[in-house]
Amino acid sequence: MRRLLTVAILAALVGTSAAACGDTDDTASPASTATTAGAASSPTPTVDVAANTKAVCAKAETIITEDAVKPIGEQIGIMIAAKGSKNKAAETAAAAKAKELADALAKKLRDLKAEAADPKLQAALDKGADGITLFGSPDYLAKINSLDDMTKLTNDIDAAGKDLEAICG
Repeated sequence: MRRLLTVAILAALVGTSAAACGDTDDTASPASTATTAGAASSPTPTVDVAANTKAVCAKAETIITEDAVKPIGEQIGIMIAAKGSKNKAAETAAAAKAKELADALAKKLRDLKAEAADPKLQAALDKGADGITLFGSPDYLAKINSLDDMTKLTNDIDAAGKDLEAICG
């Protein structure tokens, strides 16, 4: 996943392709049963954690695509060009659009937490969303003045997606 984020952001700037999220080897966890005095016990359905993880990772893959991330990179590219031409209005508008797009994409990834049965996957989704949000943050965008700056900052994306890639990749 982190490679997907890195490549997809850079793809908008340099035209490369993205990787995807894959399967996992997690095992199912048993659920407890509830009993009531004088009533028959009814088992709580178990969740197949491996199948759930695979399904959630597949959904994450459909959210974090090159097509979904590319507009953020495009806005960052527009912002870089505007900085270079000293067009503060265009720079501000592009940065605001990058933030809006990044926040919306991060929200979609965070929304998957409710579907994930594995707490580690939930945390990884959150951390991945944090990495996406980072690209729209004013402090982060202020550090980007060129494609070289963008390339140097991909370590932040890699770190944010590391856990999600470990689970889904």
